Amino acid sequence: MFEKRAEDVVVSEIKDFQRFAHIHWRAPTVMGVSFLSAVVLMGFHHGFYLLMEGEPASSTLLQSWASRAGTALAFLARLFLAIGTGVAYDQCLWVDLHARSHDMNSLDSMFSILGNAFEFLHLRIWIRKPALAFIAAVTWLLPISAVFTPGTLSVQAVLHSSNETLQVGERAYTTNTDLYCGYATNDDGNTTSYVELATGLFIPTMATLLGNGVVPVQSSDTNVTYDIQFSGPAVTCNRSSDQDLELAKQAIAEYENSTSTRVFYYGWVPQAGWDSNVNGSFFASDNLQLGNIRLDVVSQDAAKLFIYLNTTGVDSSAKPAPFVGTPSAQMITCALYNASYAAHFEVNSTGTQKVTASATFQNWMPAFSIVDGVAGDPLVSRQMNMQAVMEGFGMMTIGPITFGFDGSMSITSVYALQLNQAMYPAKEGMDQTSLTERQISLSEALFRNMTLSMLFGVVNG
Repeated sequence: MFEKRAEDVVVSEIKDFQRFAHIHWRAPTVMGVSFLSAVVLMGFHHGFYLLMEGEPASSTLLQSWASRAGTALAFLARLFLAIGTGVAYDQCLWVDLHARSHDMNSLDSMFSILGNAFEFLHLRIWIRKPALAFIAAVTWLLPISAVFTPGTLSVQAVLHSSNETLQVGERAYTTNTDLYCGYATNDDGNTTSYVELATGLFIPTMATLLGNGVVPVQSSDTNVTYDIQFSGPAVTCNRSSDQDLELAKQAIAEYENSTSTRVFYYGWVPQAGWDSNVNGSFFASDNLQLGNIRLDVVSQDAAKLFIYLNTTGVDSSAKPAPFVGTPSAQMITCALYNASYAAHFEVNSTGTQKVTASATFQNWMPAFSIVDGVAGDPLVSRQMNMQAVMEGFGMMTIGPITFGFDGSMSITSVYALQLNQAMYPAKEGMDQTSLTERQISLSEALFRNMTLSMLFGVVNG
């Protein structure tokens, strides 16, 4: 039989003491550091979400990275808590193992409890070891901490207003380019001739007509509201004078008799032949039928456009109607003015836009085929570009709509009524006066929308 020698016992006890002295501080340090780290991370997590609360989510990328950062902080906090409770369980386990004997079933459950929650079903073991059971349960229940700490960021649609400087693109009327029209300095070097409206104006004009509204302005990732004041062209439409109406009635009656048609609508601009001696041949000419002349350069005051409505010649459903006697026609005169605009823009991140504008008329504005000054003069550019909008308006509205006696209808050159039935003045249930007032409103709105579309709309081509 072996005997334990005294020196061996002393050496063994010294080694055990050295080992104990060497490692006794590690477990408490790990537990303390883990717990403090978890508390600090949870504090950072909470502070980070407080910092983000109420801030506008300007992009999807920012939202995703904010959520990732919050998830990472929550994960690290629970990780450090799990480390701390795991070390605490190990320490309690070894203390219990040194204190008393255990059977193999108990040892299996005690060593595997942190990896297998079903070991909690061995209630007999854990009732006798409440400390170990409590620490193991805390370790398993750590994910519930997500209930008490913020788990994720949520994005809500909340009205957030801020005043900032916004750069709005504008095609200025004083710009010496071919955006609006073509014009060139004459050989004398002192005058400039107007040619015609350019494609740059034709495209937004057609887009305005087809969309029955202002061409969409530049889009925005956030909801933007802004107001702009500017000067530009505008038309005011009113009932024509009795003299002009009578001249048009007589001449159009001659035209109807010679063509066996009935005129419902006729738009034209003052030109050669429109005078006190006007007759049916004036309205039968190609210039009026095809809209070859779209800008009034004859009038000495405001450039004008006439619209004749034979409201007696059509019923409430916009079909020819018989009548006896002289037609109760009405006539509108639209005149070009220089105006100051106050426009309000509401641009939503969803793509919807709302544009409203009001115009204050300042002075009437004539149109010229030749003006004094060179093409580079801002005043010349302004005159040419603004009267080009009037020509675009004429292109949309001049020309006849006639009904044959057989009930057939013919529309010539009236783009506004051909391409957009919303511009058609005849509506069911309206009397003659209401139809005329409707035409006045539609004409003024069309010109106003054309002006806004050309200045601020985003168009291709």
